[in-house]
Order: sequence, then C-alpha cells, then structure tokens
Amino acid sequence: MKYYGWLLLTVYLLVFGCAAPEINEVMLATQLQDTQQAIRNAAELEAEALVPAEYARAVKLLNFAQDSQDTGDFPQSAEFAYQAELVAQIAGLQARQHRARQNVVDIREEIYRHIIQAKENEIEITRIREALLEERLARALNAQSQGTQQAEQLSSEISELRATLRQAELRLSLTKVEMLFNTAKHVYPAITETAAYERVQAAIASIDNLIQQRVFPEVEIALATAEENADALSQLAKKNMEAETAAQLDAHTAIAKAEAIIQRAQYLNAVQHAPQQFQTAADQLKRAKEAVAGHRYDQAQEFAQQAQRSADKTVMIAEAQEFRHRAEKELERLETETRQVLEALKANLEAQAETTVPQLEAQLYKLASSAYETASAAAARQEYDTALAAAAEGKDYLARAIANAYQTTSAKSDLAKAASGIPKAIVIEQKDNVLIRIRGNAFAHGSTQLQKEFSATFAALANVLRNTDFSSYPVRVEVHTSALGTAAVNRSVSMGRADSIKRVLVAEGRIDAARITAVGLGETQPLITEGANKEEQNRRIDVIIQTN
Repeated sequence: MKYYGWLLLTVYLLVFGCAAPEINEVMLATQLQDTQQAIRNAAELEAEALVPAEYARAVKLLNFAQDSQDTGDFPQSAEFAYQAELVAQIAGLQARQHRARQNVVDIREEIYRHIIQAKENEIEITRIREALLEERLARALNAQSQGTQQAEQLSSEISELRATLRQAELRLSLTKVEMLFNTAKHVYPAITETAAYERVQAAIASIDNLIQQRVFPEVEIALATAEENADALSQLAKKNMEAETAAQLDAHTAIAKAEAIIQRAQYLNAVQHAPQQFQTAADQLKRAKEAVAGHRYDQAQEFAQQAQRSADKTVMIAEAQEFRHRAEKELERLETETRQVLEALKANLEAQAETTVPQLEAQLYKLASSAYETASAAAARQEYDTALAAAAEGKDYLARAIANAYQTTSAKSDLAKAASGIPKAIVIEQKDNVLIRIRGNAFAHGSTQLQKEFSATFAALANVLRNTDFSSYPVRVEVHTSALGTAAVNRSVSMGRADSIKRVLVAEGRIDAARITAVGLGETQPLITEGANKEEQNRRIDVIIQTN
C-alpha cells in the first residue's frame, strides 16, 4: 500500500511539473538512529547467536539504508531503515523468548538434579547401615556367648532396614515421576486444568500411600503406569508450551509490525491527514496489547493484524496528502526563490547600467541581460529549475563583466598615474586604453631623427612600460604630421619617425619589440581643422597603451 502512495505523489508531480521533495534529513537521521538502537538492543539479547537469520537481515537492511543515504536517495533510505528497525525488534523478541525458555528449563533441571542426588544419597546411607548390621549379625552368630536372642534381634533389624531401603528405592522412582509431573506444571501451568494432570496427581498420592504401607508389588506395578502417564503429561505440556510460545511470539511480532507502520503514519502526519483511520489503527493496537496481557495470543494477533491493515490504509492516505503538501511547499519555495533571484539580478543589471560596465564589457553585459530574459520567461511558465539555472548564468556573466571592468578601470588608473610624470606629455584615459600624447618638435623639420631634448621623455615612457604591472600591455606608437607638404611625403616621414621611436624604446628602453606597433598616419587624422595653431596642434606623437 505504501507504494501506491508513492505512485500518487509521482502523478501529482507530473501534473504540476515539480520534482519530488527530499525527505527531511533530520527525520531520516532520527529514523536511522532508532534503527541502530533497535539492532544494538537485539545484540544485547544475543540475537546474533540465537536468531542469526533475523539479526543478519536487520543489519543488511541498515547497510542498504546507509548506502541510500550516501547516494542522496533519502526516501529509499527511510524505507530501508524502517524495515531494518522492524526486523531488529522481531529478532530481539525471538531472542528474549528463547532465553526465557532456556532459563526455565535450566533452573528446573538443576532443582531436580539436587532432589535426585539427595534421594540417591539417602539410599546409599541406608545401604551402608544395612551392611553394618549384617556385619554385626555375622559377628553375633560367630560369638556363641552373645546368645540366640541378640541374633534374632539383629535379624529383625536387618529385615526392617531392608524394607526401609526398598521404600527409599521406590520413593526414588516416585521422585522421578514427580519430576516429570512438576516439570509439566512448570512448563505449561494450564496443564493443571486437564484430566491427565489430575490422574497423575492421584496416582502419585496413591503410590506414596502404598509405599508407606510397604505393599511393594502393587507399588512396582503402579509406578510403571504412573511413569508412563507422567511422561505423556510432560510431553503434552511441552507441546502446549511450544504452541503457546509460538502464538505469543506471533502476537508480539504482529504488534511490533503494527507499531512500526503506525510510527511511519505518525512520521507522515497521519494525525492531520487521516485522523479517523489513524485512531482506528491505534485502538486496534491497544486491544491487541490488552489481549497479550491476558494471554489471549490468537486474539491479540488478530487485533494486531487488523491494526496493520488499518495503519497501511492510513499510511497510503497520509503519504498522498503529506507528499502533496510537501510538493506544494516545494513549489512555493521554488517560486519564492526564483522571484527573489530574478529581482536581485534585475536590480544589479539596472545598477550597472549607469556605470561603465556596459561599455567596457558589452558582450558579457548583453549575455547577462539575455539570461535574465530567459529566466523570466521560464519563471512565467513555472519552469523554476530552468529559471534558476538561467538566472545563475546571468549572475555569473554580470559578475565577470563587473570584475573585468573594474580590472580595466583600475589598470587604466594605475597606468595613468604612473605615466603622469612623463615630461612633455599629457595622459588621457580612454575606454580600454591610456593615451600618452607628446607634443612639440620631437623631430626637426623633415627629419626622422629624434631630438636629444626628448630623450628624457621616451626614457620615462620606457620606464613605465617596464613596470611589472604594465609589462604585458601592447603599445601602439602613432605619429601624426601637419598638413604642410604633400600627403605622400607626410605619410612617409611619419612612418620613419614611428619606426625611430620604436627603435629607441627597444634599444635604449629595453622594451620587447613584439609589444610595439609603429604606425605613421601623416596628416590623415587631424585633431582640429580650423584655427591659427592647427598645424602645431595636429603635429603630435600618440603612444596608446592597451589595458583591456
């Protein structure tokens, strides 16, 4: 029946598009602890030796439960643990019954061993006394001086002693009959209510009377019959005891199963989900326990089995209700979590829209925005897992964009600060680079040879470029001329001057040549086209250091 509950849950989840909720880990841990305690209790009762099959099965089920817990299958783990606890409780009951029966037999046998030993000692003493009297008689017969009267007296004493010895021997045989008789009574007290018990009891009393009267032939005949009847009585008591013990064990086992199922129903909040069915099962279990207390074991087993059936129905109802309730809670949790995640991502996107992140990391920012739109659409379709995954991607894209933009901004700021000390240069931070603009006549008219007064400028530039923090940044050297002269000459001169600067940075500044790109742009990119100083303004050297 419990599997039917899982089927209902699966159908519900398929309808609502939500994964099955995980079993509460605290409740699972409690169930495993209860199971381990039940196995320890059974071990203390020597269940491993007395009922090895049940004990081993309980341990095996516990191992299955722990393996399922390790793999994250909490529902399966709880099911194995529940079964292991039930089997361990049954093993403990069987071990306790076995030990109780064995203790009764051992004590009873020890008592009768002492009784028999005492009787045998009494007979032995009587035999010794007989031997002593016979020896005295022999001496009296050999001694004529003692006279005939003493001999007759001794002969009479010997006859009396022999009769007493025979009585003792017959009492010993009667004691064995009594042992069987009393064993039957101890093994199965209810045997005292049978006619067979009364017959053996009457026979023992009659034989005892005949022994006292010294009617030995009749005693011997009666003893044979009494011993046979006592043995049959003992066998009947043993058979009835075994049947009652089996019925008692079956009743206790059925009660343990019913208790385990009811405990599972409690775990599934059956008091709330199926109160009437739960109360019925509890009442039937109570009647079963009362029947056990009154030694009505068959009735107790019947009540316990009714409780099991009622509890199974309760579990079926409670499982469907509880897991539906948990599914709804999980759905609500996912909806709330998704809404919060989307709100946070939207707020972060809007906050970064006012910064340089969208310009510096346009691709990543676009991916983050697209992921937000995907997550929002999935949330609208109640596909919360998809929405959360898309939102997580968007959060990652945005975080990377912010980190990269910060790194770029920080690198530009550090580089601009370091370059601010270069003489005859101005420093300009651009989108993804730093521009170091050198003005003035670094070259004579028409020359490609760098003038000496600018040596310090390029030495300082090389010092900045060698700095460990900036040593990997690519460098682009752009040389611009005025519009005086022809365009072809200006382009050729500007290219020669760019190559000259590169040679100085490589040879004197110890900068890796692979980092430097030299470009001569001539008059093609003027800064201004009007004004008295336009030629002077347009004649410049731009060193662009790429930070992104």
